[in-house]
Amino acid sequence: MLGRLLIPILLVSAVAAGCIQAANVSPASTGAGLEGTVSATRLPPPDKDLSGAIVSDHGAPYMHAIPNLHTGSYRMDLVGYNPLQDDPLTANSGYTAITVFHHVACVSHFAGTGGYGGATLVNFSDPAKPVVVSSILSTAIGSRCQFTEDGKYLLLADYGGPAPGTPLPDPLADAASYGVSVYDVSDLKNPKFLFHDSQGQQPGDEADVSSSEYHNVGTALINGTNYVFQTYTGNILALAADGKSMKIVAHVEATDHDVWVGRHPITGEWLLVSGKGQGTVFYGLDDPTHPKLLGVYEGNASYQGWHRQWPLMETVEGRALMVVAGEECGNGKSLPYTVLDFTDPTDIKVLGHWQIPGKPEIKEPGQLCSMNSHEFNTWNGYVATGNYHAGVWVFDVGTLARAADPVTIGYYEPHENPLDHGATRYSPFAWNPDTWGAYFDDRGYVLTADWATGFYVLKVPGLTQETPAAPASSG
Repeated sequence: MLGRLLIPILLVSAVAAGCIQAANVSPASTGAGLEGTVSATRLPPPDKDLSGAIVSDHGAPYMHAIPNLHTGSYRMDLVGYNPLQDDPLTANSGYTAITVFHHVACVSHFAGTGGYGGATLVNFSDPAKPVVVSSILSTAIGSRCQFTEDGKYLLLADYGGPAPGTPLPDPLADAASYGVSVYDVSDLKNPKFLFHDSQGQQPGDEADVSSSEYHNVGTALINGTNYVFQTYTGNILALAADGKSMKIVAHVEATDHDVWVGRHPITGEWLLVSGKGQGTVFYGLDDPTHPKLLGVYEGNASYQGWHRQWPLMETVEGRALMVVAGEECGNGKSLPYTVLDFTDPTDIKVLGHWQIPGKPEIKEPGQLCSMNSHEFNTWNGYVATGNYHAGVWVFDVGTLARAADPVTIGYYEPHENPLDHGATRYSPFAWNPDTWGAYFDDRGYVLTADWATGFYVLKVPGLTQETPAAPASSG
């Protein structure tokens, strides 16, 4: 999200069974966890000072929009790139969040810099040659497209309507662009629209269509059913087996922003984790129709956890760890990340914090989340994160010592020029680069999308496993 106070129109015009009981799990009883344990060998700290890597002040206004001033990197290398301009209607529509199914990425479009919204599916089985498989048109203001866990369906989350005067493509002009559109993606080259759903109003606010917005959306396949998790409202919905309808089956008190749903790395119990107040809330979800509150990290003004939450899938010295962060749009600050121990979800413990070296901050007027923490995920104890104009960073929490004092690994500022790669358009954003998030695949490649320039595949030498992947069957 571009902050809790984001006004989508401004951005468009400017270019946004049982539950876990008190586990009390001790390190001696946990073993390696469901996904094993992180590698014992960790990458070393930087051999240079990175506190000045991200420049806060170029000495004159508007210089942050000049790509050539933002080409830095350290221990992160570009492997593959695609400007995502296969369809002229989606070109330069503001590339935002990425989700992955095997080695196919769905890149969501914000519809903020001249194109339509929607999504683009990219096959990056060969990380050096990411290929566009198909694009989906939408007039929505969207930040996330989400595969169901079985890969059958794709959900396009909408939290705003079309820009005034925008021609409205089918299907149904996204039903005024609030809610979520569901597609059958069994043939990735030909996504098939199934339906648009705008459920979500809570009693008493039926007239407020924006209460059905899906700024973000989560999915999980639990006991054979694809469940859908709607942020802000806290609604849990069940998707029909044929993907043509869904219904609300439960509700939780708080899902203040992003939502993560998955298995506890040690116990295997299902959890729903999201934002609450300034912190993070944990629900037991073995029966998604009867979620149960387990525990809360309260957070505070300095160390928030409401915006994004992502666990390490492997254990660290027998413990289950999660990284959380906040967001403060309206300023140009970089913000800290917090490492939590949720081995016992009823007793959350704070281990440590990480922040971009030098704590860069743009102090020019008119800032909009310019270097804030944003979307991130984890692999083998490492965290890859997108920080808007501060680019992509990787840090390590793969030992308890490093969880208490995370080690910076490297960074990359996306700076490719689409015109150098066969594209026909390039409309630089107010901040170049501007990365919504960073995401690992199962080989340790880091994926990111720059708002104005497209899709990047990066590697971290010594971390990324550069093994060939079987080609995706549909793309």
